[in-house]
Amino acid sequence: MLYFLRKIAKELLIWCICLAVGIGASLFLNNHVLVNAQVLTGSMEGTIMTQSRVFGLRAGLFTDSVGRGDIIVFASPIPDEFSEPFIKRIIALPGEEIAIIGGEVHINGQPLAESYVADAMRQDFAPVTVPEGSIFVMGDNRNYSRDSREWGAISKDSIIGRIYLDFSPLPAMVGNYNYQ
Repeated sequence: MLYFLRKIAKELLIWCICLAVGIGASLFLNNHVLVNAQVLTGSMEGTIMTQSRVFGLRAGLFTDSVGRGDIIVFASPIPDEFSEPFIKRIIALPGEEIAIIGGEVHINGQPLAESYVADAMRQDFAPVTVPEGSIFVMGDNRNYSRDSREWGAISKDSIIGRIYLDFSPLPAMVGNYNYQ
């Protein structure tokens, strides 16, 4: 009888250790490696639909490697109104001048080819220079997006992560476009 109790205790201990390691690994990955977010608005429609779940890597893993065209998750720039993180595409980088002329984005006076934007923007946007340490972000559904045109460039420090995968309702790679 004592043999069976020891065997059961050993089996329970192994299961508890496996469970603890699994929970610890999951918490570590979720807090330090992976970012998981839900798209709450239609500002990225065409690329990522409303209510989709997206997945990516946390900012600490790529810090300075974000570039034009990357889709990122970042802390709300208007926390009094929205506490949830935002999901947008990087359009302009530090030191660049961005303007919208005739519904088309211009970076440093040159038009930006954007295959992911379905509709031309209805409003022009006066030229602004993106401050150092900041980026200019916009949603892909430009006419229905609250973005840097409204609240200005965001600090690179507010980036939570870069999105790579839309896994709801079916997994699909998200179009991160890197421009030269």
